[in-house]
Amino acid sequence: MDSVLWYVVPLGVAAALSVFPILAVVLLLLSPNPIPASVGYLAGWSGGVLVLVTLFSLGARLVPPTTAGRMPPWAHIVELTLGVLLVVVGTWRTIAARRRPAPTSPPSWTKAMDHIGPRRAFAFGLAMNVRPKNLAIALAAGLAIGSASLSIAGSSLTVLIFTAVAISTVAALVLAYVIGSHSVRPRLERFSDWLVANSSLVLNLSVALIGALLVIIGIANLL
Repeated sequence: MDSVLWYVVPLGVAAALSVFPILAVVLLLLSPNPIPASVGYLAGWSGGVLVLVTLFSLGARLVPPTTAGRMPPWAHIVELTLGVLLVVVGTWRTIAARRRPAPTSPPSWTKAMDHIGPRRAFAFGLAMNVRPKNLAIALAAGLAIGSASLSIAGSSLTVLIFTAVAISTVAALVLAYVIGSHSVRPRLERFSDWLVANSSLVLNLSVALIGALLVIIGIANLL
């Protein structure tokens, strides 16, 4: 299981550094109903990550293993292909964004965060998981876990570890606000302003970097 963890933990870190989930929870923490809304969002985000990785892992287990305890070559080919696609998309969108004038107002969806309740926040957290970048990360992690010939207990533990790492940034922000809202709120306001102003650039660069990570991992395991 150790070899699989060395692979899926960096993917979990990549998911944890995803811009939109972090921006969403920051905006919810600055809303009039911060704790119920952010906790609902965290529950939806966590549940979506867990379900997706579990489903992809179960799908990979249906393919007969080639070597016990190791990922088969086809899994690395899939992750390599996903990585190349993400690098191309992220790079192209970064170049295209530099040619467009900078937006003068924040994205329209950010304004809706002020009036969202726990149930809608939960649904929004679930929906955050079906974005292409998060699907690619969940697919790569699920393939790694499901094709590594682990026991049911080992696979379940690895899925839980990946999920815990992937949601760590959102969970940490919610926990920090619950513990010390008065000291945390001014910092969140400054962080929110910076993220809103630079969300497009950060998102596109993160897509390209995550793709590069998948390419490096795929090539290293195929050689």
